[in-house]
Amino acid sequence: MPRIKPVVFLGLVALLGLVALLGAFAGGSRSTVADNGVGLTVPAANMQLNASFKAVPAKGEAAALAFPNIRVNTDTTNEAQNEPFIAVNPANPNHIVVGANNWQAGSGLYEVFAYVTFDRGQTWQSSQPYIDRNAARLNAADPTVAFGANGTVYFGFVALNPSPGAVAVSVSRDGGLTWKSQSWATSFSTPADKPAIAESNGRVYVFYQNQSLNVTSSADGATWSRPSTIEASGRNAAPVVDAKGAVSVFYNTASQIKMARVNTRGTDRITVANTVALQQRPTEYRAGIYPAAAVDANGVFHVAWADGRNAGRGNDIMYTHSANGTNWSAPSRVNTDSGAADQLMPAVAVGADGYVNIAWLDNRNDSANINYDVYMTRGTNGTFGANERVTTVSSNPYNDPRTNGTMIGDYFHIAAGDGVVYPVWTDTRNNNEDIYLAPVPVK
Repeated sequence: MPRIKPVVFLGLVALLGLVALLGAFAGGSRSTVADNGVGLTVPAANMQLNASFKAVPAKGEAAALAFPNIRVNTDTTNEAQNEPFIAVNPANPNHIVVGANNWQAGSGLYEVFAYVTFDRGQTWQSSQPYIDRNAARLNAADPTVAFGANGTVYFGFVALNPSPGAVAVSVSRDGGLTWKSQSWATSFSTPADKPAIAESNGRVYVFYQNQSLNVTSSADGATWSRPSTIEASGRNAAPVVDAKGAVSVFYNTASQIKMARVNTRGTDRITVANTVALQQRPTEYRAGIYPAAAVDANGVFHVAWADGRNAGRGNDIMYTHSANGTNWSAPSRVNTDSGAADQLMPAVAVGADGYVNIAWLDNRNDSANINYDVYMTRGTNGTFGANERVTTVSSNPYNDPRTNGTMIGDYFHIAAGDGVVYPVWTDTRNNNEDIYLAPVPVK
């Protein structure tokens, strides 16, 4: 792989400084415009606790729901956890693994943790997949999880300090309780960020971005193929695997959502939809146009993203689907609120019942568009039901002494089990950032 050019390295440094600067000014006037996420998305390095932090609970009434909101992280600290990713074992719907960023190591360093349950979220155990540490890469972020055969868990992440990141993959044979092996899927000399992982027929695929969107793969989770470039301007990969094992990846450029078929016809690129950059919003947490994608048992693709096309109405969640990956339905708005609230960070999962489940961050319960909840909807054939609130308590994004509102994003996630879907999100009801999950019954 070519060595990083000096101008690219300086760009990375500048970006990291910008993210840190946003955190430093989080207590002042808040107004931001989010782009399409075309830059690298590493967290600010060594965020320090805010000594003058005072909790500011979110306004609004609690919601009485038929399902619980469950805290996933098991620590008793006031440290931040964010950017959750969830996977349900297809062979055992009681077994769930959640990955998240975690600051509980202290000293402003961040880590990736795995949270494991074998009883559908009632009880949790934690573990740390970053076991083969590199001295120049003290921090770890951007977790991504996939299940393989016999319940094998693959956990991908980016390690940095924040020197140019390298993507690692750890493997667990006991469901995520312990990690016996870890390999480096990318080079130490070329930057990498925002990994996304998929498994198909015993082969593991890792997508990541630097100057381009790339893919590498492994038959054993230990040795990796020479990386291939999918698209120079591609960012924020969301891979899916269909019932026949074909791997496709969705991603965004500055103005489009695209799709590439990876292991069947090379890396042909298909335009899914045009996008409009997000509108100005009052919050500084990172939110961009990240595609969220799923494929159902019939091979129909389902894609959602946050979009700023409806000027004056806030940012909305848009959705499109395709039976062949080539011809796509006209994008439609999923959120049904009538105001100017922001809807951001969508996640998509298809259950065994064939229903498409979409969840997202939603500001509709706060007229100032600051405090947020999670909402979701279900539907088939491009038609969705009512928007339903998932969170029992709203979150104030600035209610965290470590990240002070800058690291709620970049994404939430959702997975489907047997008769249950599991939205997972970053929540501040406990005056710090925690990971929460809701087991929503769908039968």
